[in-house]
Amino acid sequence: MLSQRDKSVIINILDEVLGVGTSLKGNEQSHHCPFCHHHKKKLQINLDTQQWHCWVCDAKGRKIQTLLRKLQVDSSKIKKIYEIYGDDYIVSTTSTDEEKVELRLPSEFKSLLDIPKGINPLYRKVEQYVKNRGITKEDIIRYNIGYCDGGIYNNRIIIPSYDVDNRLNYFIARSVYEEEKFKYKNPPVSKNVTIFENQINWKEPITLTEGVFDAMAVKRNAIPLLGKFIPKTLMDSIYKNGVKRISVILDKDAQEQALYYVNYFMNNGITVTNVLPTEKDASDMGFSKINKKLKTSESTGFSDIISQKLSTLW
Repeated sequence: MLSQRDKSVIINILDEVLGVGTSLKGNEQSHHCPFCHHHKKKLQINLDTQQWHCWVCDAKGRKIQTLLRKLQVDSSKIKKIYEIYGDDYIVSTTSTDEEKVELRLPSEFKSLLDIPKGINPLYRKVEQYVKNRGITKEDIIRYNIGYCDGGIYNNRIIIPSYDVDNRLNYFIARSVYEEEKFKYKNPPVSKNVTIFENQINWKEPITLTEGVFDAMAVKRNAIPLLGKFIPKTLMDSIYKNGVKRISVILDKDAQEQALYYVNYFMNNGITVTNVLPTEKDASDMGFSKINKKLKTSESTGFSDIISQKLSTLW
C-alpha cells in the first residue's frame, strides 16, 4: 500500500510530465494521452499496480517507469518512481538529465551500393529483396540504405534515419528472409523521434505512412510512423512548424486509427486527406499508383469520416 507521501510524489511527477490529472476511484489517475493526444483524459494510471492504458489508442504498459522512459523523461524522476516501488533501477543517474545514448549504425553495416559481385546467397537475396521493394539507386543514396552480413543484425537491410542536424536518431533492420520469425529487429532506443526528419520540408504538405517502405514509395515529404500511432516528437513538430496540409496513408487494417487522426487534425485547423490504399499498403501500390492516388484524393470532410467509419463496419 502506498503511503500518502509516496502517492503525492508520484502524482506530482505525473502531473509535471502529462499535465494535471484527475483522481479517480481505486487510487487511479486519468491524464491526457501523450501518444494519441485525445482532447479528453483517456490515459488511466493505477498507482497501486502501476498499470497504465489509453482507452482511445490502446497504448498501455505494466510499469509507470516504462511510460516515463517512453516519453524520455529525465532520469531523476524515473529514479524516484523506482525507489517508491522497490524495483531495480537500471538507468544511470550520474546526471539529473536523461542519459543520452549515442546511437550508431552496426559495425557490420555496408552500403547497398557496395554489394560484392559473386554467388554468395546472402548478397543475391539482398539484391532481390531491394528489387522487389522497388528501392532505386537514388533511394539508396538518399537514405543511406545498407545491409549487414554479420553480427546481431545479420541478413538484414538497414535503413537509417537522421534528425534535422543529420545525426542518426534511429534505424530499421528488416530481415531479407520472409521465413524469419522476427522480421524487424530495431535498436533498443526510444521511437519518440521523427523518422527521416532531415528529408522533411515542413513548409510543404506532408504525408504520414505506417512503415519506412511506404514512405519511400511516396518519395517526397513522407514520414513513417513505424506503426499506427504518431510519436509526441512528431506531433509537436507538426504544430511547431505550422503544417497546413497532411495526407494520411495507413494500412488497410489501420483505418480506424487513421480516421481518428484525420478527425483530430481537422479539429485543429489542418487540411487533411485520408488516402485509402488500393492494396495492403502504400509500398505494395508503388510510386506511380500511390502518387496518382495522392493527387486525385480530395480533402476529407466530416461527412467523409462518418461514411468511412461506417464502411469499416461491413
